[in-house]
Amino acid sequence: MAIASPYEQYRTASILTCSPLERVILLYKKSIELIDKAIKEFDSENFVEFSEDIKKSCKIIEYLLSVLDMENGGDIAKNLADIYDFSLYTLTRSNTGKDKDGLIRVRHILAGLLEAWEAIREYEQERING
Repeated sequence: MAIASPYEQYRTASILTCSPLERVILLYKKSIELIDKAIKEFDSENFVEFSEDIKKSCKIIEYLLSVLDMENGGDIAKNLADIYDFSLYTLTRSNTGKDKDGLIRVRHILAGLLEAWEAIREYEQERING
Protein backbone atom coordinates (compact mmCIF):
# COMPACT_ATOMS: atom_id res chain seq x y z
CA MET A 1 0.00 0.00 0.00
CA ALA A 2 1.40 3.37 -1.03
CA ILE A 3 1.87 6.03 1.61
CA ALA A 4 -0.03 9.22 0.86
CA SER A 5 2.04 12.36 0.41
CA PRO A 6 1.70 15.08 3.04
CA TYR A 7 -0.18 17.15 0.47
CA GLU A 8 -2.69 14.34 -0.12
CA GLN A 9 -3.08 13.82 3.62
CA TYR A 10 -3.73 17.55 4.10
CA ARG A 11 -6.18 17.65 1.21
CA THR A 12 -8.07 14.63 2.51
CA ALA A 13 -8.23 16.08 6.03
CA SER A 14 -9.42 19.44 4.76
CA ILE A 15 -12.18 17.82 2.72
CA LEU A 16 -13.33 15.67 5.62
CA THR A 17 -13.40 18.57 8.08
CA CYS A 18 -14.94 21.31 5.94
CA SER A 19 -18.59 22.34 6.06
CA PRO A 20 -21.10 20.65 3.75
CA LEU A 21 -21.30 23.86 1.70
CA GLU A 22 -17.52 23.99 1.28
CA ARG A 23 -17.50 20.29 0.36
CA VAL A 24 -20.07 20.90 -2.40
CA ILE A 25 -17.98 23.78 -3.74
CA LEU A 26 -14.82 21.63 -3.72
CA LEU A 27 -16.64 18.82 -5.53
CA TYR A 28 -17.92 21.17 -8.22
CA LYS A 29 -14.43 22.60 -8.71
CA LYS A 30 -12.91 19.12 -9.00
CA SER A 31 -15.56 17.97 -11.47
CA ILE A 32 -14.99 21.06 -13.63
CA GLU A 33 -11.23 20.51 -13.42
CA LEU A 34 -11.66 16.92 -14.64
CA ILE A 35 -13.88 18.04 -17.52
CA ASP A 36 -11.31 20.69 -18.52
CA LYS A 37 -8.65 17.99 -18.48
CA ALA A 38 -10.83 15.67 -20.57
CA ILE A 39 -11.34 18.44 -23.14
CA LYS A 40 -7.55 18.86 -23.46
CA GLU A 41 -7.13 15.10 -23.76
CA PHE A 42 -9.81 15.01 -26.45
CA ASP A 43 -7.89 17.66 -28.40
CA SER A 44 -4.67 15.65 -28.11
CA GLU A 45 -6.54 12.42 -28.95
CA ASN A 46 -5.59 10.81 -25.64
CA PHE A 47 -8.87 8.93 -25.39
CA VAL A 48 -7.86 6.63 -22.53
CA GLU A 49 -7.28 9.55 -20.15
CA PHE A 50 -10.26 11.36 -21.70
CA SER A 51 -12.48 8.47 -20.70
CA GLU A 52 -10.98 8.13 -17.21
CA ASP A 53 -11.49 11.78 -16.39
CA ILE A 54 -15.08 11.70 -17.58
CA LYS A 55 -15.69 8.66 -15.38
CA LYS A 56 -14.18 10.47 -12.38
CA SER A 57 -16.32 13.53 -13.03
CA CYS A 58 -19.39 11.27 -13.25
CA LYS A 59 -18.54 9.73 -9.87
CA ILE A 60 -18.51 13.19 -8.32
CA ILE A 61 -21.85 14.06 -9.87
CA GLU A 62 -23.28 10.70 -8.77
CA TYR A 63 -22.18 11.50 -5.23
CA LEU A 64 -23.78 14.95 -5.38
CA LEU A 65 -26.97 13.32 -6.61
CA SER A 66 -26.88 10.70 -3.84
CA VAL A 67 -26.65 13.26 -1.04
CA LEU A 68 -29.57 15.41 -2.18
CA ASP A 69 -32.28 15.59 0.46
CA MET A 70 -35.26 14.84 -1.76
CA GLU A 71 -37.64 14.71 1.19
CA ASN A 72 -36.86 18.17 2.54
CA GLY A 73 -35.22 19.84 -0.45
CA GLY A 74 -38.38 20.60 -2.38
CA ASP A 75 -38.13 22.00 -5.89
CA ILE A 76 -34.45 22.89 -5.50
CA ALA A 77 -33.49 19.28 -4.80
CA LYS A 78 -35.69 18.03 -7.65
CA ASN A 79 -34.21 20.55 -10.07
CA LEU A 80 -30.66 19.69 -9.02
CA ALA A 81 -31.44 15.99 -9.44
CA ASP A 82 -32.68 16.69 -12.98
CA ILE A 83 -29.54 18.70 -13.75
CA TYR A 84 -27.30 15.97 -12.35
CA ASP A 85 -29.18 13.29 -14.34
CA PHE A 86 -28.81 15.35 -17.52
CA SER A 87 -25.12 15.92 -16.79
CA LEU A 88 -24.48 12.21 -16.20
CA TYR A 89 -26.34 11.30 -19.38
CA THR A 90 -24.48 13.91 -21.41
CA LEU A 91 -21.06 12.98 -20.02
CA THR A 92 -21.69 9.28 -20.65
CA ARG A 93 -22.77 9.99 -24.24
CA SER A 94 -19.76 12.25 -24.70
CA ASN A 95 -17.49 9.50 -23.47
CA THR A 96 -18.89 6.78 -25.70
CA GLY A 97 -19.37 9.05 -28.71
CA LYS A 98 -16.17 11.06 -28.27
CA ASP A 99 -18.21 14.27 -28.18
CA LYS A 100 -16.41 17.38 -26.98
CA ASP A 101 -19.53 19.58 -27.25
CA GLY A 102 -21.30 17.58 -24.54
CA LEU A 103 -18.36 18.14 -22.20
CA ILE A 104 -18.46 21.86 -22.84
CA ARG A 105 -22.22 21.93 -22.19
CA VAL A 106 -21.89 20.13 -18.84
CA ARG A 107 -18.89 22.24 -17.86
CA HIS A 108 -20.96 25.37 -18.48
CA ILE A 109 -23.82 24.03 -16.35
CA LEU A 110 -21.50 23.08 -13.47
CA ALA A 111 -19.71 26.43 -13.64
CA GLY A 112 -23.05 28.22 -13.29
CA LEU A 113 -24.01 26.08 -10.32
CA LEU A 114 -20.59 26.62 -8.76
CA GLU A 115 -21.08 30.37 -9.07
CA ALA A 116 -24.44 30.05 -7.29
CA TRP A 117 -22.97 27.96 -4.45
CA GLU A 118 -20.12 30.47 -4.04
CA ALA A 119 -22.70 33.30 -3.83
CA ILE A 120 -24.51 31.35 -1.10
CA ARG A 121 -21.20 30.99 0.77
CA GLU A 122 -20.58 34.75 0.52
CA TYR A 123 -24.09 35.48 1.76
CA GLU A 124 -23.62 33.11 4.72
CA GLN A 125 -20.27 34.69 5.60
CA GLU A 126 -21.75 38.20 5.45
CA ARG A 127 -24.67 37.10 7.59
CA ILE A 128 -22.35 35.61 10.20
CA ASN A 129 -19.91 38.52 10.18
CA GLY A 130 -22.62 41.06 10.50
